[in-house]
Amino acid sequence: MSQVQNAMFDPEAFLDVTLSEPTEKREVLPVGEYTGVLGEAKSRAWTGKADSSKSGIALDIPISIDVPADLQASKELPATLTLKDSIMLDLTENGLVDNSKGKNNRLRMYREAVNMNNAGDVFSPRKLQGQVVTVRVSHEVYNDNLVERVAGVTRA
Repeated sequence: MSQVQNAMFDPEAFLDVTLSEPTEKREVLPVGEYTGVLGEAKSRAWTGKADSSKSGIALDIPISIDVPADLQASKELPATLTLKDSIMLDLTENGLVDNSKGKNNRLRMYREAVNMNNAGDVFSPRKLQGQVVTVRVSHEVYNDNLVERVAGVTRA
């Protein structure tokens, strides 16, 4: 198989890459709780697919999950898997993060998981990077395939 080096990736050259082996699906990580490390949070604007009048800001958080040795062996999984969690943020009319009661519950869950949701704590999503948490993994069906989903995070 011909490969393109990541550091020298050329999107045009990729169109001519040839593959001689099948691209295989891996086993899904079983439902359960795992240790994970939060990656660099990134924000992005979104617009609704079904209703383009709906839009907002999402916070995407990659989580590197440590796969237990027994699952690595029995399911042929790598030592770590990265899942991405996306948080659709509640915003105020002024476009700021809505911090009122009952708003941004998923963001609150992350803040509590890294012990940064106390009175007087100064928090920003960048402070999530590198934090160790317990990740609750569930499954959902997407395009007729079973895939992992981050169901929640708590303190490690």
